[in-house]
Order: sequence, then structure tokens, then C-alpha cells
Amino acid sequence: MKKILRQVAIISFGVMFTIQAYAGDGIKTIVKGSVQGSEIKSVLMSRRDGMRETKITDSIESDGQFQLSMNLKQPGFYVLSTNSTNLDAVEMYLRPGDQISINMEKDQVVMSGKGSGLNQFLYKIQKSMPYQGSVASFTQTYNDRVKAIHNSSDEEVIRNKAILLGNEQGKYLDKVFGPVIEYKAHGGTPDMMEVNFADLNIRLVPEITIHPNWNQTVTELMFAKMRAGQLKVRSINTWIADFGNAVDHPKLREEFILALINYSASNGDLALNKELKEALPLIKDPKNIARLNAMKGKLAMNLNNYKSAPTGTDMSAYAFHDLNGKQVSISDYKGKIIYIDIWNTGCRPCIAEMPFLKKMEHEMHGKDIAFLSVSCDYNTEVWKNFLQKRNQTDEHQLIMGKKDPFFEKIGRSGIPRFVILDKNGKMVNNNCCKRPSNPLLKVYLTELLNQ
Repeated sequence: MKKILRQVAIISFGVMFTIQAYAGDGIKTIVKGSVQGSEIKSVLMSRRDGMRETKITDSIESDGQFQLSMNLKQPGFYVLSTNSTNLDAVEMYLRPGDQISINMEKDQVVMSGKGSGLNQFLYKIQKSMPYQGSVASFTQTYNDRVKAIHNSSDEEVIRNKAILLGNEQGKYLDKVFGPVIEYKAHGGTPDMMEVNFADLNIRLVPEITIHPNWNQTVTELMFAKMRAGQLKVRSINTWIADFGNAVDHPKLREEFILALINYSASNGDLALNKELKEALPLIKDPKNIARLNAMKGKLAMNLNNYKSAPTGTDMSAYAFHDLNGKQVSISDYKGKIIYIDIWNTGCRPCIAEMPFLKKMEHEMHGKDIAFLSVSCDYNTEVWKNFLQKRNQTDEHQLIMGKKDPFFEKIGRSGIPRFVILDKNGKMVNNNCCKRPSNPLLKVYLTELLNQ
């Protein structure tokens, strides 16, 4: 088969790149360049989402030459970076057939060639309208960038306006909610991290899905709407449908619902079968229905990982120990719903949830519910010292044994792990995926109390 040669030449921060794209069965992209009089020792080209198969690197040869190659099958956002911490990574939207030359002099970048109009525009708004400061300033920056996109007269910008708007919206929400998502995943500080976000009525565009973690940031937006009273969740079994219906665009609504289902299925959410009932009618595209059917297999497989201690299992005989070494039995809390947080001092996501759990306990004070924090640390002194430093030495802080029968009964697994028992100490949910930082947990617990 005849191969068609396409080239993209890039000069960035004094580095000359040549991208040669070959169209045939696929598109092979070769990145060549040279570096003269620079401390740069290596270069890296990757998709913005960090996908391994599109991440390539090369060392700079003694004569300043290097070569990179990758498959470029479709347009997308790429990041060009170097080993130098003094140079910012360059984000560009590359399309097969682009022929871009970039000249940089004294922090000024001028592009020319096919595809240069779009990327010159991207560079301009990134340099002249940076995201910095507070959440309020993020909103202003986002609005300024959107205005610039709408007002541009460049033909390439106009043709790609939808992609640019979706990209900027994804960046905006990531700037706002990205730190919260990072905190929950890799937290560890004793403080609770929340965002005071006022732009709750932002109209989401379907092209936001071009941003890597769009589904996480949109979910955090829905949480913010709930906290502000702008999103009503009818019941814990309707939250997926309620979140989906909060998205105006039908295409994005289906994508968001599928993302929520996929995430829940991946985490072995035991309640998902009930939650699917109202969400399913909102999936109408035949292709999405096929994707949903494929997810059901993942749901069944992951649920099997939590088959121990099914609903109704009597757990009332199990016991732990408090800070004074006194045995505390689950039966001691008879007459109360019990929410158990299983954690340890080396689990940073566990520690990130602790202040949220305290807040939830305060909000539900006086109700028939007990919040127990049960450590699975092997070293009791480490556990005690940790709690004393954080001034969390109340009677609800408990610890398991090394091979605790409770943990074995529910199926020892990763942490944080949350378990809910009813007022008789019987299992309600042995893998509650609504963490304390998730406002849906309060909806769930309130319904259990009212049953």
C-alpha cells in the first residue's frame, strides 16, 4: 500500500522537532530534532492523558540530534516536554497532515504552516490568560478564554471551536476540583479540603469529554450542587439518574451516566443493581446500550470480590478494642445503625476521609447511628500516637487484631473500606462506596434511619 508522507516541524525552547506522519494501515509519526547550546538532555512526546502506547522519549545525542516515533491515528492533544525543570511543557493539538513551524525568540513563539493558526491561538491564550490565584480568578480566566475562542476570526479556530470550548471547560473544572480529587486519592493532612465554587450553573458541553478526568470533575461539580441545595437527589437508588438529568446535553448525559456506572462497577458497589433501575431508561443510543451491557459483566465480576458476609449476616458477636484496651462489641451498639470505617495510619486516602467522617458524625449527632473508626494497624502504639497527635481520642476509635475475625469475615481487602450494619448488628452493606467525603452518604444513612 502506498504511504503518504506528512510532516510537522516544531521548534520549542530552542529545540527543533520534525514530525513525519505516514498514512497507510495507520499513521506512523516520527519526531526528529536537534538541540544546540542547551542543557536539555532528553525530550518526551506523549498524549495529554499519559497513555503508555503514545508516550515516547529519546536522549539528546552528542551532536544535539534525537529521534522519536509514535502512531498518530487521530487528532488529539499532545504534550511535548524535556528533562529541564526550567522549561514548561508545551501542549498542542496535533492532527495528521499539520505542517507547523515554530520560531521562538526571547519567550515569544511565532508559528506558521498548516495547523499553525489553531496552535498559535492555543499558545497565545495559555501565555496571556494563565490560571492562577483563587477559584474566583479561575472563573474569570475561563470566561476570558471562552470569549477569546468565540471572538477569534482564524479559520482553524472557528472550525475547531467545539473542541477548544470543551478543552477549556475541562481545564477549568480540573483547576477547580482537581486538587480535591488529588487530596482524596493521596491526602494525608489532618485538614478537610473543600472548594467554594460559585459557578454551579455552568452549561456543560459534550466536548468536555476530550479532557482526561472530565467524569471525576463533573461528579465533583454535582457534589457541589448537592451541598448548595441546587441538586435534589430523590433517593439513594436514583442518584445516577438524578446526576444524569442535571446535564442538559443528551449526548453528554449518556456519557456521564455510563462513566458513573463504570466507576461504581469497578469499585464493587453493592447497591448498583438497584441504582441502575432508574438510570437505564436514560441510555437510548444503541452503541451506549451495548457499552452498558459490557459493563454488567464487570459489575458481576467485581461483586464476586465482596461475596463474603452478604446482606443479613449477623455481625453482632464481633468485637474490637478501644484506646484503653477495653473490648468493645458490636452488640454494644444495638438499636443504632453502625457505619464502620476500616483504615490504618499508613493509608493516605483513609486519613483524607477522617475529617469528613467527623463532620458527618457532627451533622447526624443525636440520631440512632454510631460511627466507628476501626484501625487495622498491627502496631497499637503507632495507632495511639497517631490519634493523640490529631486529638482524636474519643470512644469511637477502635483497633482490630492482626488477623481479626471481623475483617476475615467480610473478606479482607484494600482500604479505606466502609461497612454498614443495621440496628441489630446485621450486614446492610459490606462495601459501601459512598465515602464520608461523598454527600450521597448522608442521603443513604438518612434513608436507613427512616426505614
